[in-house]
Amino acid sequence: MKKIVIMSDNHGDMNILTDIKVLEDDADYYIHCGDSESYQLRDLDEFAAVKGNNDWSLDLPQTARLDIEGRHLLITHGQFFGYFDREKKMLDFLKKYNGDVLISGHTHMPLVKEENGLWLINPGSTSWPRGGSKRSYAVMTIDGTNVDVRIKTLE
Repeated sequence: MKKIVIMSDNHGDMNILTDIKVLEDDADYYIHCGDSESYQLRDLDEFAAVKGNNDWSLDLPQTARLDIEGRHLLITHGQFFGYFDREKKMLDFLKKYNGDVLISGHTHMPLVKEENGLWLINPGSTSWPRGGSKRSYAVMTIDGTNVDVRIKTLE
């Protein structure tokens, strides 16, 4: 079983990266879905990280892929999915790139949805939540074919 901690959209609050690593110090992987707004790549050293639309100074990829316990995770910030038919575009992206878990941010609103074995995960924002949500991140466990995702809120 592997534990994956996912966060996004901290928008310059670099202390929250450390805080979450302390809260979830038993994680096997840490994922950052972009918009850290860090000026130093070393802030994201322990993260599989992608570039968000506000990460102007970081040389990060637009997408990343992790294969964990037989699951194919695709990571992207999510700004290119738009707001209309967003979930359909996300599922199409997963199918196009042979993934079964899409992890993205951008909307600042948590999402955990499984449809026909395909997962859409957005941890929300650790700093600027939207849509009535609270500051949050996600914890995913993968144990063979079993996937469990929980949104955790921050006080």
